[in-house]
Amino acid sequence: MAVPDNGPLIVGVTWGLCLVSGGFLGLRLYAKLSRRQGLWWDDHILIISWGLLLVETALTQAGQCLGFGKHTADIAPQNLAIIALGMSVGASISCFASTLSKISFGVTLLRLTTSYTRAFVWFCIVTLFFVMLPSALLTWISCRPMAKAWDSTIEGECWDAEAIVAYGIFNAAWCTWIDFALALLPWKLVWGLQLTIKERVGVGIAMSMGLLAGVCAVVKGMYLMQLAEADFYFNGKDVTIWTAVETATAIVGASIPVLRVFFKNTLDSYFSAHTHTDSTKSSTPPPSLPLSSVQSRRSRRSQHSRYRDEEEAIMKDDDDEEVEYSVNEYGRVYATPRNSAGGDVGVMVQSPKDMKHEGILQTKTVSVQYGERYPAAKGIGTAL
Repeated sequence: MAVPDNGPLIVGVTWGLCLVSGGFLGLRLYAKLSRRQGLWWDDHILIISWGLLLVETALTQAGQCLGFGKHTADIAPQNLAIIALGMSVGASISCFASTLSKISFGVTLLRLTTSYTRAFVWFCIVTLFFVMLPSALLTWISCRPMAKAWDSTIEGECWDAEAIVAYGIFNAAWCTWIDFALALLPWKLVWGLQLTIKERVGVGIAMSMGLLAGVCAVVKGMYLMQLAEADFYFNGKDVTIWTAVETATAIVGASIPVLRVFFKNTLDSYFSAHTHTDSTKSSTPPPSLPLSSVQSRRSRRSQHSRYRDEEEAIMKDDDDEEVEYSVNEYGRVYATPRNSAGGDVGVMVQSPKDMKHEGILQTKTVSVQYGERYPAAKGIGTAL
């Protein structure tokens, strides 16, 4: 008869979550580095969070190899203390991993907020960390001697298990409230920007993915009661899985705003380039007349005397005769001699790709100005 074993399910789900969240984090880092933005504190904190999730997943894998996921009676007695110690270390690591993933998004919001809103974000960050600390340390301070926390055969005393579980539920509830607060705060920032309704909704939804982490914290809090059950090695499947789900979801949620900007810009550039190419191919260039006198004469171009927005430049040849070179919208270069009689004849000389030239033929200047009323608009692009 097969021995009931939740281990493969636990390991499969936790590794899947670790890899998926790592993929999103990798895309986030690539999106920033490819745009030469560099990494900031929120990126480094998120990297640490994922690294801790990876360690937590490896410890779960090691525990499963020793029997974690089976009924206590089906596990070799010499492995029970080792599994309990590994799960205690993993529980502490999971507290830091989950909290840092939420703090990372809070640090991102610090770049977009000012005044009282910024102070509120700081309050969320600080309280998240200090409320988490007791949960991470309870395993190591609740028993005397400490080893009794993972080895029940040792004589000693431990705190009431129900009190430990109660604080864990409080920690989960506090994390849920902070998740919801930080996820809804971007709507206040985005709604004041000079964007279309569609853009505001898109940015708001992308920056509100922390709501999913809050929902996961609620579910995890409901399963924390499994910690007090006698056969935790088998019955602790749900709380173990949902602890990893909370961290992975927070990492994915913190990466989505950056990826939204990256993919939007990439797609816009792609379609813009193809639209320009198609319109150029479908257009019929105007007829041109050859001018043998211009083509046969060796003319040497000196320097540009001026530039125009219509992509024209006035040049002078050796005979001090003014010749106007113009580039039309189809990429043709035209030479128009200007003599004293005022007669102008437009003639195609050659296409730009065949024309050997030096210097700058065209310059364009684009300036972007942000309104002073909404200072958050200046940082929202670079922050993401």
